[in-house]
Order: sequence, then C-alpha cells, then structure tokens
Amino acid sequence: MNPAEKYRILEQIDANKRRKFAAVFLAEDKVSGVKSILKTIQKREDNLLAQERLRKEASFSFIVDGLPETMDFFETESEILLFKSFQNGITLNDYLEQFRSKEKALELFKVLERLEPVLEYIHQNQIYHLDIKPGNLIIDPSKDLHVSLIDFGLALNKNEPDPRKTLFPLGFAAPELLLNQLDLVDPRTDYFALGITCWTCLQGRMPLIDPNPSITTNLQLTYPLPSLDSKYKSVSPVLQKLAAKHQFTIPPNKLSPEEQKAALLKGMEKRYASYSEFLADFEKQLTSGKKSWWPF
Repeated sequence: MNPAEKYRILEQIDANKRRKFAAVFLAEDKVSGVKSILKTIQKREDNLLAQERLRKEASFSFIVDGLPETMDFFETESEILLFKSFQNGITLNDYLEQFRSKEKALELFKVLERLEPVLEYIHQNQIYHLDIKPGNLIIDPSKDLHVSLIDFGLALNKNEPDPRKTLFPLGFAAPELLLNQLDLVDPRTDYFALGITCWTCLQGRMPLIDPNPSITTNLQLTYPLPSLDSKYKSVSPVLQKLAAKHQFTIPPNKLSPEEQKAALLKGMEKRYASYSEFLADFEKQLTSGKKSWWPF
C-alpha cells in the first residue's frame, strides 16, 4: 500500500530545528481520523546509521498504556516511513512551567509517580530507553495526569544483539553511554537521565553544559550534578543520588578497559537500586521541608 493512500500529513513537528535522526510529522488516518507520529528519512549513503536506528525503533511497539505503538512501517528504495501512535499532551518542561516555583517539586513528584509503571514495564523486559529528557515525557493533565514515554529511537533491547556505534543524547546521557559501554546498561542508566531531566525542569536550564560538545562530555565525566537552588534544596540530594557517577580525575582513555569499567560500575553503584526507593526518598525530602502549601 502507498502510505499516501492511507494517511494525510497535518503538520511538520520541529520544522525549524535541525534533526539528525529523521523528519517528524503529525499524520492522520484518512478513514478513522486516528492521529499518529510519522518519522521519515531519505536513504543516503551518509545516513546509514540513522536508517538502521529508524528500523530498530519500529521494533519497539507496545500495547501498554503510556508507551508508543508502531502503527505502520514502510520502506522503499528511497525512503523509510515509520508511523507511531500519537500521545496527546505537552512536554514535562511545558507542564511544570505552568506552576509557581514553590509548587514545581510537588507537581514533578506526581508525574514521577505516574511514570513508575511505564519504566518498570520496559525494564522488566530488559528494554532501556537511553533518551529520557523533558521532551520525551508527555503529560496529559486532562486524563488524570497521564504520563507517556515516547521516542525509542535510541532504545536498547538487551534480549537482542545491537552492535551500534556511540549514540547518546548530549547533556542527559550516563557515563556508561558516553564511553559506549553498552554491556553495563541497566535501569540505573535511565535513572541517571531522569535525574538530569528533573534537575533541568526545576532549575530552568541544563547542568554541566557548554557550547563545545567535547567540553560538555568532559564536564559530565568529571563533575557531579550541582546542587539545586535553595528553593529546591530538600530534593537536591535525591537527584544527585539518582544521577550519581564516578568522577574521573584522569581521562578515561588513559585507563585500561578493565579500569574504565570498574570506575563506571563504582559510579553506578552510588545510584538508586530501584525506582520505588527513589520515589520514597523524594517524597520524604519533600515532606521534611514542607510548607503550608504541602497538601498531605
């Protein structure tokens, strides 16, 4: 079937931004009216990796609330088209921006609670998202604060071989991703990115970032997550533990593979071992510093 016979394009998403992965559109089924997200890429010799990632993303199809389903997949000699289920709502950052500063930590906690079954499901199936960031968490307040995790373009399924080259979201990636140690990836890798995500949404900017990507990578391997501003000081230690890491004092490439792996594992062991433990600590810290607006 020609996809143009089944779908109509409604609008391009992020049309003014450079996307290394694919062009993204909002599409609609001509008969049912059901909306979907279309990712498409033109086949070229210089984007073979991006083509393979789009094929890989098509395999991540869930019939689980809060996770994307693959609706259709087309591949021709010249292009690849992937239709994913559309998740209604706004990004985590846009959602939290609606609240006053003193309310944001509580509202973030509510979102994190609803994210738990989504993360637990993929992790129990040895699937790791590896691209958690504010734009990939979609919040729908009209549906009792429904939370969706989207965009599995960088995801890893440890049940299947995945001999990828280094791919990671700059600014949010755990050190084991920065150093391409995919065999170390586990739930704590996604927890790390979630810690950076929470910090970014509360603080209003990303931590340890520089216009030069090489400097950013060095900062993220060398320095711990900074403390939040005083208005969020009660939850700052929780996010720092969520995104804990070994602080490399010498360049990792100067270490033997065994030394590098040992250092990375040492950092991972400082993080929360379970999501429920993280939530319990987050709530405890909120209530310990509660003010009159805390409703519990």
